[in-house]
Amino acid sequence: MRREDGRDGGDGEVEAVLDELYTLPPSDFVARREERAAAARTEGRADDARRLHAARRPTLAAWAANLLRRSRPDEARQFLELGRALREAHATLDPSALKELSAQRRRIVS
Repeated sequence: MRREDGRDGGDGEVEAVLDELYTLPPSDFVARREERAAAARTEGRADDARRLHAARRPTLAAWAANLLRRSRPDEARQFLELGRALREAHATLDPSALKELSAQRRRIVS
């Protein structure tokens, strides 16, 4: 969406900032979020500022998973498939599948 002054505004700009924020280490997230929200407010983009301010700092695990998904999508897909298989093996109490999948998890994590 184009603003009257010719600059991009709206969802695209907010999404780009959120994308930036979620690549930062969680310890840097809040300070940078506040900087970006303040800049949006200063530019007269109150709705964007509210959206940015509402973004929550990710847990360390969520941040790591997000980085993995961005940098190594194939490995992330393997983790998701392995998780699904492990849940199924746990639900059906299949000891041989649990043993094999646990070994596979150790190999992937290593």
